[in-house]
Amino acid sequence: MFNNQRATILFKQNYYTEAHIVVNQGGSHSGKTFSIQQVLFCRACEAEKQVITVVGQDIPNLKAGVLRDALGIYNSSETLQTLVKRYNKTDRVFEFHNGSNSFRWKTIVGRWGDYPGMVLPK
Repeated sequence: MFNNQRATILFKQNYYTEAHIVVNQGGSHSGKTFSIQQVLFCRACEAEKQVITVVGQDIPNLKAGVLRDALGIYNSSETLQTLVKRYNKTDRVFEFHNGSNSFRWKTIVGRWGDYPGMVLPK
């Protein structure tokens, strides 16, 4: 985890799992989305040329929750900011210095990439 970020038990369970699929269950505001995104940011920083896509029902819902949380994680971590080459606000893509990595948000279509992040219900 990045130096100034605290890791919850959810982060640790998702990050250190050997399972191919991990199901996170819990109520609203229980930290599922936030912890999963922390894991995905870590994965994007650790391995070169990874394509990570967070998918959901529609862009407005992604912007309202997932993207807002991701920007919060990014803005609160100086370490992460040094690892990100740029953030393309129009395409909602984080590009990392370690290659052509991307961390992007889309609706449910097409190939998802190396780490398909999550499918979020409405």
